[in-house]
Amino acid sequence: MAATRSFLDNLTNLRLVLSVAVEHIQANRDQFVKSGTAEQMRQAQTLISKIQTLAEELDKEFTALENLVAQQRRLM
Repeated sequence: MAATRSFLDNLTNLRLVLSVAVEHIQANRDQFVKSGTAEQMRQAQTLISKIQTLAEELDKEFTALENLVAQQRRLM
């Protein structure tokens, strides 16, 4: 049971971190574009690309988890 509680805690923490990240991006993107250097813009593009790749992987994992949960519910 500790492993399942930990898993749920990790999902809760992920939701919180993502929520804060979205708020931070929304609050600061315009200022970054106005004041960032060309090098900082390139760094941002690289980081955005890497984050998007991780978001796609996360979406695939969520889809797989949802499918497993649905299968388990059908068995119950």
